[in-house]
Amino acid sequence: MKDNIFEVIYSKVQDFHKKYSEAQTLEDRNKVRSDYNALMEDVEKHGEHFCRIWREYESSKDCGNAYIDINDVVWDKDAEKLISCMRENGIDKFTFSSGWSGSVETAWLFQKAGCKLEGLVEINSRIKDYMNDEYEKVHGYLFSIC
Repeated sequence: MKDNIFEVIYSKVQDFHKKYSEAQTLEDRNKVRSDYNALMEDVEKHGEHFCRIWREYESSKDCGNAYIDINDVVWDKDAEKLISCMRENGIDKFTFSSGWSGSVETAWLFQKAGCKLEGLVEINSRIKDYMNDEYEKVHGYLFSIC
């Protein structure tokens, strides 16, 4: 299995956040910002599917989820490309928690693209409960990528 390139990028971004918060001068903050922007430019060079997986990965990790969660519409034409992108870049499992009406059909397309449905799981959504500052729970399909 390949290394998860998205985890590598995520670690770098977290390091940039730490360096930025510890920066003592405007010059230091600008250097961190420049390094971050260069990394994001590199991410963009990989294309739209890579960028989408990166955004989903970052959001999922920020919410404390163990796996990348795809929680929005996946168009039929994009399902196989997204799975290929994850497979090629070291992701072996993901969750799919989209509540859109066609989500079952999308899950079927994921299976056709070489994924195995492992079951249903509970994950953190991207919405925090304002009363206790914890992420609200949602349910999703857990897939492994074969």
